Amino acid sequence: MNSIGRQLGISLFISLLVPGVLAGQTAIWWLDQRQRATLAASLREETVSVLAALARGSNGLHLDRQALDQVYQRPLSGRYFLIITPQARWRSRSLWDTQFEEPEQEGLSATLVEGPQEQKLLRYRAHYQMASQPIVVVVAQDYAPQLQDFSRLKTGALVAWIALLVVLAAVQQGLIRRGLRPLRQVRQQLQQFRKGQRATLDKNVARELKPLVEEVNRLQGDIERQLRRSRHALGDLSHGLKTPLAVMKNQSRTQLLAFSPALAGSFSEQLSQMEAGIKRALGRARIAASTTPTNRFTPVEDVPLLLRTLQRAHDRDLKLAIEGVLPPALPLERDDMLEILGNLLDNACKWARCTVTLSLQRQSAVLLITVVDDGPGIAPSQRQVVLARGQRLDQRVPGQGLGLEIVSDMVDAYGGELTLEDNPGGGLLVQVRLPLPGSGE
Repeated sequence: MNSIGRQLGISLFISLLVPGVLAGQTAIWWLDQRQRATLAASLREETVSVLAALARGSNGLHLDRQALDQVYQRPLSGRYFLIITPQARWRSRSLWDTQFEEPEQEGLSATLVEGPQEQKLLRYRAHYQMASQPIVVVVAQDYAPQLQDFSRLKTGALVAWIALLVVLAAVQQGLIRRGLRPLRQVRQQLQQFRKGQRATLDKNVARELKPLVEEVNRLQGDIERQLRRSRHALGDLSHGLKTPLAVMKNQSRTQLLAFSPALAGSFSEQLSQMEAGIKRALGRARIAASTTPTNRFTPVEDVPLLLRTLQRAHDRDLKLAIEGVLPPALPLERDDMLEILGNLLDNACKWARCTVTLSLQRQSAVLLITVVDDGPGIAPSQRQVVLARGQRLDQRVPGQGLGLEIVSDMVDAYGGELTLEDNPGGGLLVQVRLPLPGSGE
């Protein structure tokens, strides 16, 4: 959004600055031309007044300087003339000891020439006849003050225009931010949607965005239906495979055992590996199909309910505690998380003397689950054994011995990590690290 607003602001600034500068340059050029045209008429009259200072004498034409304007008598006054006749050449005393180049064409010269003290001279040439003699009168005026005025005007106009553009750009940025606010709201809702904090986008949006929001909601609904069908199909497949595999294992134990114990053991082992492979594959597929917002894990709501259920199931003097603050929502499938937590806590409750503590911490892109009990713990040499299917270290404790193995399979399917450690205060510390989908974006 910011990039779009910045690009629009820069585009507007440039699109207005360039035409403004061109318009300013055109206006200055037009003013210059108008000023020169006005001065041309004045200089033409000056040639007539200078010509009037020529008088006839016994020796021909001579210049009566008393008849000239006093500005031509003052040195470097900025007003100069040059009179050229076949017999003589006069120039104004204001030129002092400098010269200026006379224009070749009659009328106002288009070019400026250097004058005394870095003056810029605007020249006008006129032809006259007096006493049957051709006379050329050239008058010049310092045009530097006008050029300086134009330069100051151009600089001031440019500064004023840039200041105006800055104000317009600021106003435009405000309007752009206001105009893009619905897009930012949709973006925030999409982020909430990805994190599982909402199931659909709000339909109360700008008219231009309504088709997009409706299409996203429709797409989400289609994905939800497809994933539900996938989960149901995976469940049906799991149940469909479970029974034939169980029948084959029973037959291998009853029929093949009498025929060939070695063959029966090998056949049973292969069936067990097949069953475990199918279960893991189905678990991964089910987990991959469970990343929709409608059934996301909400620890602040789901964990207390789970603890109350376990408290009733283990009807004894047992304290189930939560350490720290539970996250409000996580982008993980609710049923999977309840199964993981349920098995971890149920296993801890079976062995704990009086206290089981649960902690859920969101660390950047990882969810850290810690379950601690004050039971007898597990020796390091036996920890891999209890993760195997159906293995129990103490047969007196009721159960199938599948809890930690199920958790291990599910954590592995999520790409996480399960570790068993000693609790510093005595007992077992089980820690699970689960990557959070989309948290790295």
